Amino acid sequence: MDRVGDVPAELEDPLIIETHVEGSTTVLVLRGELDPHTAPQLRDEADRAFASGRVDLVLDLAELNFIDSSGLRVIISSHKTASERGGRFVLRSPSQTARRLLDITGLLDHIETSG
Repeated sequence: MDRVGDVPAELEDPLIIETHVEGSTTVLVLRGELDPHTAPQLRDEADRAFASGRVDLVLDLAELNFIDSSGLRVIISSHKTASERGGRFVLRSPSQTARRLLDITGLLDHIETSG
């Protein structure tokens, strides 16, 4: 930060989503926090992927440092949409924080994970 008043990027964008397309698969790499303020951002990106005709969705959660129930709702909804379209839904490399919540809620038993 060069000047007084500069705001670190992680405070400006609590969730950064990088989108990568690999054939029929969209990979969304999440960095930061998935909460009531940022969950709509993920929902929009997932909807965009499905609207493009791609049916497989991978969420890379390696750099997700916070997730709450609103984030879980988007994950569940995206999993349902992929399933209804005959696609795959995978949670890649869940961070320790994400894995713990997914385990507590029982979602690890229902959603495919890798890494």
